[in-house]
Amino acid sequence: MRPLLFTLVVCFVLVRGAAFAETAPPTTDRAAIVQVVQSFFDALQAKDGARLRATCQPGAQITSIRPGADGANAIRQRSIETDAEQLTASPDSWLERMWSPTVHLDGRIAVVWTRYDFHRNGRMSHNGTDCFTLLKTDAGWKIASAAYTVEPSAQTQNPAGPPR
Repeated sequence: MRPLLFTLVVCFVLVRGAAFAETAPPTTDRAAIVQVVQSFFDALQAKDGARLRATCQPGAQITSIRPGADGANAIRQRSIETDAEQLTASPDSWLERMWSPTVHLDGRIAVVWTRYDFHRNGRMSHNGTDCFTLLKTDAGWKIASAAYTVEPSAQTQNPAGPPR
């Protein structure tokens, strides 16, 4: 009975390991995917609309949900082209930081799920959750859509603390 139990345990471990190996994103793809999202944030901080658009597929949709003044959820949806125009026209400085991104990857599609904090003009604005969908195009990984929550807060939840 013991040899049978040992054989079953070994088979279970091997099968679970093989299943994990098939679904775990390759390190190079994961790094490239997270870098695209970081480049998106870097473009926001640099107020560089062309660089922001370069991280995305043309027509990419950006959607946010936040508490409205009347207590109902306020949903806003716009294209990356609109966001890029507003970015360069805004007098405000923006800093968005993510931490502990989770990447789900299957072939040519990936999702990045991450917490973030957002600072406007050097002051904490809000925390939230970002969800980016990326596609692997002939030009590399591109953001096809982004959705995020806005959770107003006077303090960052970022483990790194306030920006330096």
